[in-house]
Amino acid sequence: MTRLFVALVLLAVQPAQPVQIAEPVQELSWPREYPGDNGAKLVLYQPQIESWDDQTRVGARLALAYSSSESAPPVFGAFEIAADTEVDLDNRKVRITRFEILKASFPSLPPGSTKTSNELRAEVESHFPADGIIVSLDRVLANLDRGEAQLAMVPLATEPPKIFVSRRPTILVLIDGEPVEAPIGELDLRFVVNTNWDLFVDPRDGRYYLLDEDGWLGASSLKSSWSPAASLPGALSNLPDDDNWKSVRENVPGRAVASADVPIVYVSEEPSELILIDGEPDMGMVPETELLWVKNTESDLLFHQGDEHYYYLVAGRWFRTSSLEMGAWTFASKDLPKDFENIPESHPRARVLPSVPGTPQADEAILLAQIPQKATVARDAVTPPVVVYQGEPQFEPVNDKTGTTMAYAINTGNDVLRVDERYYLCFEGVWFVSTSPSGGWEVADEIPDEIQTIPPSSPLHHTSYVSVYDATSTHVTFGYTAGYVGVYYSWGSVAFGTGFYYPPYYYGGGFYPVYYPYPHTYGAAAFYNPYTGTYGRAARAYGPYGGMGRSAAYNPRTGTYARGASAWGPYGASGFAEAYNPRTGTYARTRQGASPYARWGSSAVRQGDDWARTARAATPSRGIAAYQTSSGSSGAIVRNQGNVYAGKDGNVYRRSDGGWQKYDNGSWSQAERQRQAQSVDGSTMNQLNRDFQGRATGAARAQGYQNWRAGGGARRGAGRRRR
Repeated sequence: MTRLFVALVLLAVQPAQPVQIAEPVQELSWPREYPGDNGAKLVLYQPQIESWDDQTRVGARLALAYSSSESAPPVFGAFEIAADTEVDLDNRKVRITRFEILKASFPSLPPGSTKTSNELRAEVESHFPADGIIVSLDRVLANLDRGEAQLAMVPLATEPPKIFVSRRPTILVLIDGEPVEAPIGELDLRFVVNTNWDLFVDPRDGRYYLLDEDGWLGASSLKSSWSPAASLPGALSNLPDDDNWKSVRENVPGRAVASADVPIVYVSEEPSELILIDGEPDMGMVPETELLWVKNTESDLLFHQGDEHYYYLVAGRWFRTSSLEMGAWTFASKDLPKDFENIPESHPRARVLPSVPGTPQADEAILLAQIPQKATVARDAVTPPVVVYQGEPQFEPVNDKTGTTMAYAINTGNDVLRVDERYYLCFEGVWFVSTSPSGGWEVADEIPDEIQTIPPSSPLHHTSYVSVYDATSTHVTFGYTAGYVGVYYSWGSVAFGTGFYYPPYYYGGGFYPVYYPYPHTYGAAAFYNPYTGTYGRAARAYGPYGGMGRSAAYNPRTGTYARGASAWGPYGASGFAEAYNPRTGTYARTRQGASPYARWGSSAVRQGDDWARTARAATPSRGIAAYQTSSGSSGAIVRNQGNVYAGKDGNVYRRSDGGWQKYDNGSWSQAERQRQAQSVDGSTMNQLNRDFQGRATGAARAQGYQNWRAGGGARRGAGRRRR
């Protein structure tokens, strides 16, 4: 992966290609009916998930009904199964396949049945769908105990960024260190490379010009005050006619800016954040807590009346201060007041719950972060990127505290490591190996264990989350977890970025400067989206291209200036609508975006998620929807008959009129009465109630996710009031 957030492969000879984004997979309801020969029929009810080991192997209970012919009465069964799982995070689907039946119970065989339980079990097993069943990820997560979320904590940096607070229209111009200026062809004009604003310098007098939306501001220096630009350098009218400068050319000469409309302009050469409040804070109550929330800001800003501190959430981290004016912020994620856990899910600031340790939302985010995304690479079909260095390759030690000599290349835009006498290149989730740092790359069969020890203080820490899962003579299976795309677990919740600042590589020799940035944790109001598990990063107040979080990239060979907002998380790019996809250089106008493996051609890298694409046809008259997977298996969804459960005691139960019924001797009877008669044990009732609540919660979240996608899936970052 190239610097994780850099929009283009710096200095690569081939431009990035657009990624084709698939249509979202719709939610399939339960139960599902599978026809067999001679009128046989198997109805499967939603699995009751008990465990999910390493997010690859599931344990579950499964209620079912089987009819051996059209005229045969159904036989209800309660099965305990283990099965393999595959996860499609883009569509929040889990495929359960390769079933292993651990236990099968048929509590009430039909009168006159001549088959034994073992014979019936074998017959039912033969009717299980060969290519598995697909379950919404939300339904799986809702059934798991919170203890299932297990992940090693990462020692992230906790130093607060510089935090600006403003009650007036404000913009934050973030520059990645000292300004790096570059020429624009032969024009008598220079632009600042290491910012995501359109910031130009007139070399004749050193005056700066800043494009703010469709108007221009000017200043004699970056530290002086800004005012409407009375006139623009003539060179701005002669910018190259290409996409790099399209938005700028469209705004020359631009809208006349009145003095009263000039925003406050903060210029910072370090990662910073901006809290923009529309006037004085307008406080609203958070029910059943001592919390107040600031209603007139798009930032997640709350006030706790008990300790009289403001709490600000950004990049998955909480910071607090006793005064917005004083600006003495301290890290607070480790010891938030208990009230934060009690924020109602219906509250406008319930979106912070994934970042509150101890909440179910935080545990689900942790679980999402550890689900591996895998792809199988064809050795003879993958073309490694061209790795170009500025001069001879330069390496610096990783400082992993293990005593190894591992080092990383600093004067290239690619992620290159040196371990002993071999070189390893990590690109788009695939590892390559060579005896030379510059070429001869081959798909790697394995990677050194030392790579897994790269600390978060290293700019190549993210590569430690890419692993080799399997290898043959023709193919290698790679996979990555969320750390590869910047989502880490610490303090009981997930956070974005390591929190460490990695100074960019800059070389000023020659006619063109060379600038290679690293990813930033702060600088674009990163927020977590619980529907996608992604962190979105886009804020107009931080710049038209998303702020320092994406940063810019300059290619001195072509003069290309790559800019764009970024959105990253366990799935890759585009956690929200209209987000710039820095992996492809294109805009992704959906909620789906692209994972690192999506950039490779399908002939070279196969993600193995064909199972997730289904074709659906509604049949309202029967209350059934038909579907067919890409491998050809078909079935039907039976509406409004899904409240059937497998009990841990081997019996089959259904939820009806707020109570439980047990299937016995061909009919349903009240389970509560049988419990009083001690024929139904209390632990089974507790399990059924837990599974019922999990099924209801999962269904609601799955529907919420579909509604979110249908509605555009966007949440703004910390925008600014328009003039």
